[in-house]
Amino acid sequence: MHLARQNFALCVFSPYSKQILLTVSNHKPSPFHQPALYPYSTRASVLQASSTLNPPTSTLPPPLSLPTKEPNLPATQKLKFYYQTGKAYLTFYKTGVKALWQNYKAFRQLRLRIPGGQSAEQALRAGLLSRAEYHLIRRTKRDVSRVPIFGLILAICGEFTPIVVLFLGLTGAVPRICHIPRQIDGAREKAEARRRESFREGTISSAEGLEKVEHMQGLPRPIMRHVARSLGLYSPLWDRIGVTPTILLPTRIQKAVERIEVDDSAIEKEGGVQHLSEEELKLAAEERGLDVVGRPRDEVGSVLGRWIDARKRASTIDLLCRRPSAWPRA
Repeated sequence: MHLARQNFALCVFSPYSKQILLTVSNHKPSPFHQPALYPYSTRASVLQASSTLNPPTSTLPPPLSLPTKEPNLPATQKLKFYYQTGKAYLTFYKTGVKALWQNYKAFRQLRLRIPGGQSAEQALRAGLLSRAEYHLIRRTKRDVSRVPIFGLILAICGEFTPIVVLFLGLTGAVPRICHIPRQIDGAREKAEARRRESFREGTISSAEGLEKVEHMQGLPRPIMRHVARSLGLYSPLWDRIGVTPTILLPTRIQKAVERIEVDDSAIEKEGGVQHLSEEELKLAAEERGLDVVGRPRDEVGSVLGRWIDARKRASTIDLLCRRPSAWPRA
């Protein structure tokens, strides 16, 4: 029996601002009169945000406010500066963990609306979830799985956690909601460098016609490897030792393609690219293997819009194997 999405209001209480962040119902709000979805404006546009399109900002890292270091500080002032810096990082992590707990409570309520045996992607496709709710579920599930290891690191290292994480390369053990700006920027730069390297290898020119491939096991190995590297579906450590974990890739690629395709449909249905907040726009582009570092919002939005349009004429795999300049046009 088909289950239609019920009129439903979900409220996420943000520890960032102590405001209600998300209200979701069957009635799509007008883009010209929006509720205050975003308690801070450094990562999102309040006026062009759809409450069913953009997840609450409690699914993103909280603001990080660090003290400014003045030149030629005396020793006592340097100690004060380092103390304040450590305290700011500790506050950042605590705020992120509190936000994750609020997200988890909302996650449990949303899971009750998904019939047993269905994935979040299936529920989104069936109209049981909005795009905002879908991404809240995805991000919360991902971040909660990292809490045990991160909690241990935070308990041991305290305010020195960012130094330890960056020095030892433990970014993967930290919930995304607790990533500091330097981690986010560094991860994006490395992902884009890896993608450029894969394109330079020139082994993906045979991607046309792959829309007829029914299972990812049928993908040629060079294309499978490129798509997986472009989307970050396996660790760069495998590249360093010259081995590709081919046995793991078909399932991961299949799931990634499904996520991208249902998200493309949800973006079109629930407001369009122009109503994505700035940070959500970058995250959506990243998930499709599109570059965002050093690119203005308008450029990222234009490329993402072209992706969604091109998907009507080409397969997801085909687009992943081409640069935007080579995508089919209307």
